Parts: sequence; structure tokens; C-alpha cells
Amino acid sequence: MEKHTCKDPNCKHDSQEKIQQKYIMLQMIDVQIKELEKEIGAIEQRAFEISNLKASLRAMAESKPNSKSFSPIGLGIFTESEIKNTKEVLVNVGSGVLVKKHITEAEDILGKQMVQIDKITLQMTQNLTSLATRAQEIEKEIQELAKE
Repeated sequence: MEKHTCKDPNCKHDSQEKIQQKYIMLQMIDVQIKELEKEIGAIEQRAFEISNLKASLRAMAESKPNSKSFSPIGLGIFTESEIKNTKEVLVNVGSGVLVKKHITEAEDILGKQMVQIDKITLQMTQNLTSLATRAQEIEKEIQELAKE
């Protein structure tokens, strides 16, 4: 395909090409923004789960041994159980390996995870703001080119 170039400063063809390029850039940024928003949502859900887990650990630490409880077995199904040890929990450290940890240690692990989540969320939010700003700039450029 032969590329058209005008020497005339009033040529509409070059302007249309630039608008199309800008529009493609805008679409790519829009896709990135949507992906980032989706990732931020997943991270916020993870933070919510950690927060709930920390509250459950505190409640467990305050309960008496042999307290009755309901243990989840999956998909909203629970079984009645007794909590024999209210001071320690089993923590999955990977590859199905469980390690006994005091509740305060488990809370510390969750606290560190929350710090990491906060850092990641901040970085992603900054990236999102940067992309949104760039999209606004491109929209203005398109408007200016369309006026020509």
C-alpha cells in the first residue's frame, strides 16, 4: 500500500491518518485501564479476605478450648466442630506443607501480606491515573486534529 504524503499544509489526509493512529492508541490504553481495574478489584478482594481472616483469628484467640464452631468444607457448606487449640493454627507454607504457628505469628504473616497488597495497590492506582491522564491528552489531540 502506498503511503500518501501531502506537501500542502491544509491536506486532510495526513490529519485523518494521525486521528486514526491516536484513536488506536486510545483503544490500547482503554484495554490497559480495564485490565488494571480488574486486577485492582481482585487485589481489593484479597485484602478484604485477609481482613476477615485476621478478625476470625482474633475471635478464635479469645475463645475457650473445646468451643463449638462451624468449619467450612467448601462452597458455603459447613460442618459442626470443636476447637481444641485456640492458640495455634496450621499455616500452609506451600506444596501442601502445613506448619503449626501461634495465632500472633499467623496475624503477623497476614499483616505483612496486607503491607504488600497496599504497596501493589498504590502502584497500580498510580499506573491507572497515569494511563487515564494519557488517554485525556490523546482525546484532546484528536479533538484538535479534527478541528483542522
